[in-house]
Amino acid sequence: MSMQAESLEVLEKASVAPALARAFVRAIEIEIAGAKDTLATKHDLLRLEGALRAEMQKLDTELRGEMRKLDAGLRGEMSGLRGEMQKLDAGLRGEIQKLDTELRGEMQKLDTHLNARLTEFAATLRTELAQQNAALRTEIHRTVGSIKREMYTAILGQMAVLLGFAYFFATHLR
Repeated sequence: MSMQAESLEVLEKASVAPALARAFVRAIEIEIAGAKDTLATKHDLLRLEGALRAEMQKLDTELRGEMRKLDAGLRGEMSGLRGEMQKLDAGLRGEIQKLDTELRGEMQKLDTHLNARLTEFAATLRTELAQQNAALRTEIHRTVGSIKREMYTAILGQMAVLLGFAYFFATHLR
């Protein structure tokens, strides 16, 4: 590295010993040379930007590929679930139909049983009503017969009284 003559002149004008001035300039040049390794140039930044863009494109491509795989897998699982749901739906519909048939059968049995019981109850009720009606008729006939006897007895009694008055009047009024 070459020392800048101007830098040395500035230090010598400041009354710095020439050996010390050269040491300062040399130390600064070493630092600047080392800084070139740590400082990025515009070219370095452009190169880094290109590398980052390439890396981002690669990651974007990989991510898109992964997303497509996940999408395909998810669609496959959803299709499988749809199939399972259709199977469950069909099974459930079959079970409901079976339960409906069983329920209708049970209701039909219950209806038949209730109709038989109602018919039996109606027949028993008719029989009991007929028996009570016959017993009531018998009671009415007996009561009417008793009333007839009492009425005929009363009529006969009254006729006897009237005949008694007629005999009394016929024998005493002459």
